[in-house]
Parts: sequence; structure tokens; C-alpha cells
Amino acid sequence: MLSRRSFLGSVAAGVAGSPFLLAAEPGTSARKKLAIVTTVWTYQSHAWHMPERFLHGYPIAGRWHRPPFDVVSAYVDQKPEGDLSRGRAEEFGFKIYPTVAEALRHGGDKLAVDGVLLIGEHGEYANNEFGQKKYPRYELFKQIVDVYRQDGHTAPVFNDKHLSWKFDWAKEMVDASKEL
Repeated sequence: MLSRRSFLGSVAAGVAGSPFLLAAEPGTSARKKLAIVTTVWTYQSHAWHMPERFLHGYPIAGRWHRPPFDVVSAYVDQKPEGDLSRGRAEEFGFKIYPTVAEALRHGGDKLAVDGVLLIGEHGEYANNEFGQKKYPRYELFKQIVDVYRQDGHTAPVFNDKHLSWKFDWAKEMVDASKEL
């Protein structure tokens, strides 16, 4: 019988030796390009928690880990008091674009990122009749899909939280994901 101590030791050794924990140096060609599409980027917002891990890294298995992605562009829907996006862009050398399409194309005319982090949480948006915030997750996702269709290429979309506050829109997002 495998003891808990042996099991945990095996798991720890497997994780520590995993090639997925080894990240390429920033700026090398092995690193993937990531676009951030978010509603807001303020202290303790979801955009603060998630993209910051790609910018700064995070601890894993007792060591500091920097994911093999570089944030190269962002679209931020609202910039309230306390906005961090401009400061992060300046500090880490990525550009904030005025549209989702420009962020995904990184200022060019074709899809130029290897992945998109979509964060539709926080910000000033209306409520529906059930008191749910009508975060524009669907609208932002639709703009991402439009770029994919126009350019004939796709990249993974990492979606934070639920798909949409409206069931039909959430279903449309699932259908588009399956199609593409």
C-alpha cells in the first residue's frame, strides 16, 4: 500500500521536474504573446490578480515561477480612479489599445497574439432585473471572435468567471468556441 508520505513525495518530485515549470527568458522567441481584454484594471480587481501573475510571476513548489508568456497588448473598457493599466503598460512595455481588435492584432492588420485573457469582472455596468451586473463578457468575446473570423486564425481565450449573465449569449459563446 502506498503511504501518504510516499504519494506526496512522488507528486512533489513530478511537479518539481515538470518541463512546464521552466519558462523561457522574457523577450525570447519561445515565449508566447498574450493580450489582456478586461473591463477594469484596478487594485484587487480580477485584472489585478490574473495579469499580474503573467507580469511578475508567482510562487510554485517553493520557487518563483514566471509563466512562458509576455503580455504584449491590452484593451481596458473602463479606466476609473485608481486605474493601474497605464502604469503596468509603461513598466512592462506593452501597449493599451482603444479597441479589442487592435489589441489582438497588436497594432497590425492580422491576429498577432498566441492567447487572450478575457476578464469581465468589476466596473460600472447596469444591473438586470435580477440584480446581476451586466458585465460585457459576451460583447468582448464577440469582438475577439470577430477578429478570429476576419483574420482566419484563432488563439485560446482564457475566460475569467461565467460566460454571460444572459443564457442565450452564454450558449452562443459556447457554440462559437466549438465552431472555431
